[in-house]
Amino acid sequence: MKISKILAGMSAAAIVASMAMIPASAAGTKLNVSDDLAKIGRQTQDDLFAVFFNGDESEGAVNKDAISDLGAVYGASFTIKVDNNDWNTIGGGGSINFNSKSGGWNAKDWAGGSWVEDDKPKDTLCYTTEEEGTYVLEYLGDAPVFATTDGDADNYAAVGINNWAADLKGIDVVGMKVLGADGNVLFEAGSNKDKKEVQKKPVAEESSSGADSTPSGTDSKKDDSKKDDKSSAAATSTVATSSKSGTTTTATSSAAASDNVAATGATAGLALAGVALAGAAIVISKRK
Repeated sequence: MKISKILAGMSAAAIVASMAMIPASAAGTKLNVSDDLAKIGRQTQDDLFAVFFNGDESEGAVNKDAISDLGAVYGASFTIKVDNNDWNTIGGGGSINFNSKSGGWNAKDWAGGSWVEDDKPKDTLCYTTEEEGTYVLEYLGDAPVFATTDGDADNYAAVGINNWAADLKGIDVVGMKVLGADGNVLFEAGSNKDKKEVQKKPVAEESSSGADSTPSGTDSKKDDSKKDDKSSAAATSTVATSSKSGTTTTATSSAAASDNVAATGATAGLALAGVALAGAAIVISKRK
């Protein structure tokens, strides 16, 4: 066999092996939605939860009378609970979403824990609360997020939260608010907490097992792999609507996960590629 064919075969095998190391489905950690929120919303996939204020009731819960004027909605907030050690060492991120027929998929990114970067601020802020491990993710814009036409019978309008971090033990969604122009509450459900200051930098805390956590003001090893472009790990979600039938079908797909997961898979893949190429070199030397 020619040397070129041996090298080509070994390189192909290395590429296949490396691709196998990267997760086929890079969805984020599951959002654990409290029972009271689950009753009024929809969880079409593990890392996405939404509350509909207009739409087809055959598709799930719709809170049609909860907000009198959808054109008055300027933002929303979600109260979440996380493992604080994970939050400060691994970090988390995602988006608060305003999904409608008029505006399509309108996502406002959030970041928390070690994913917070002062030089790359997000539209959605992460606030601390008095309760350890409990945070408020809030977006408040300067323009309505829904058009008044979204109140029509054939249209849909939903407020949701998406999570991209794949390594967290879990994110508990326990409360939500829909906000007006001045931050006034138009709708509220669940167990919301009072927000404090904006979380600017992660605060290191020891885990219950006594393992070392990342010191404040320093980057964790896993965080280094995320610094290039977190948006590449962002979930892409769409809603397909049939105006003729008047039904709404929520079709979501997540290509999202924390970049450190993909980076770990890629590193392992490159290692396999090196082993394969080394094998090729041995074969070639024996052929001589």
